[in-house]
Amino acid sequence: MSLLAPFHDLLDSTAVAFVSTIGKAGEPQITPLWFLRDGEHVRISLVEGRQKLRNLRRDPRISLAVVDPARPTYYVELRGQVAELVLDETMDLERRIAVKYTGEHVDIEPPGAQRFAATIAVEKVTSQRGI
Repeated sequence: MSLLAPFHDLLDSTAVAFVSTIGKAGEPQITPLWFLRDGEHVRISLVEGRQKLRNLRRDPRISLAVVDPARPTYYVELRGQVAELVLDETMDLERRIAVKYTGEHVDIEPPGAQRFAATIAVEKVTSQRGI
């Protein structure tokens, strides 16, 4: 069985992920982000010039915590590394993520903002199924 299989319901929902990276001085930097489960990987869209992208370029370690808003005692934490970070020129990943959460894509970034697609290889999973 895959690491993510027991959590497909939560990972495919519209719950937000709290994504943590490591800052330049070793401090955690946490941001709520939309994400997409893509098979055995999790993918996020990042904007050029933002702290999270700078952190991941320097140190690819990453952690995501996803909590079920209807059952806050049900959560999953995924730890791993960014296995791939590529320019998303067509904004394919950004569009897919937006459609997952809202049913449509509306870009809120300034025109010409570069987006990057990050693919996270999950290495460790911790969870609580709650009540």
